[in-house]
Amino acid sequence: MKRIVSEGDGSLMPPEGEVTKYRRDNLNRRGAADLAKRLEAYWRNLGYFEVRFWAEPIDERFEKIGTHEIYRVKCNLVNGLPPSHPANME
Repeated sequence: MKRIVSEGDGSLMPPEGEVTKYRRDNLNRRGAADLAKRLEAYWRNLGYFEVRFWAEPIDERFEKIGTHEIYRVKCNLVNGLPPSHPANME
């Protein structure tokens, strides 16, 4: 099994008490909606008020995944930038 080294001090795992602090389930409805809110707030803080993020269920179902719904975050970014960004005004 491959182990990923965290940034910073080079330790392999966060301290025992901090594991749940960083663990978020962004695949369920609530987690995806929370992630969408955080991303939208990030772009609003940069001054892009037209950027929108929303959570929607993934239609594809695979038997290996199980029976629970999986959500993803969609947005109106164009090539990773807000619609009004100068790079998108060509």
